[in-house]
Amino acid sequence: MNQPFASISGSGKRQQSRRLLIAATAASLLLTFLPGAAQITYPIRLFTTLIHEGGHALATLLTGGSVVGIAIDPTASGVTASLGGWPPLIYMAGYLGATLFGAASLHLGRKPGAGRGGLALMAAVVLLVTGLWVHPWNNVFGFIAGLTIAGLLILGARFLPEPAAHFLASFLAVQLSLNALYDVRDLLYMTTQTAAGNDAVFMARAYGLTPWFWAGTWAIVAMMILGVSLKAYWRDGK
Repeated sequence: MNQPFASISGSGKRQQSRRLLIAATAASLLLTFLPGAAQITYPIRLFTTLIHEGGHALATLLTGGSVVGIAIDPTASGVTASLGGWPPLIYMAGYLGATLFGAASLHLGRKPGAGRGGLALMAAVVLLVTGLWVHPWNNVFGFIAGLTIAGLLILGARFLPEPAAHFLASFLAVQLSLNALYDVRDLLYMTTQTAAGNDAVFMARAYGLTPWFWAGTWAIVAMMILGVSLKAYWRDGK
């Protein structure tokens, strides 16, 4: 007797999750064209930078290196100082790591009731990156920024109603994925229009080919990661 009701309820919740994803994506794209959006999304840029640099740090550890520290600049740029490790993975882990984390957060957040859990997960990752590698004696701004962002995420997980928490978690996951793609786009521009040093330039110097080849490859992989996650999100429970 209860099974049909449970099935309908579950289907309704999945439809709600999809509507929230559409709304979060629409809001994210709208911000791209909104005057003054850079000021509104500044904390999200800092969030993305922390995840980006955390990707470099994690890749360093996974390949046998050690992390000296992470520094976050008020311009929302960042740098990871490390020793050892496998450079090819380390170079690409910032851009692809941020995309992967955003896609994974989106995929995990598709489940009904996962909004608060998604915000808590993001807070935990930011706290981990900040506590392990953003040293307050070297980078006061980055340390305060990391603690502030983590604190806001914790407050959201604790006090927001589940639908609002689900929307915010989806919005941040989409923003994180889009910002990672925008960063790769900017990387492509830098590799073709400027002589500034960046991960693709370092990769080309160490392993050959051209910077735009590496930047373009990372862009394709990032789009594939996001596409697979969105497909899994949308098809779940059909």
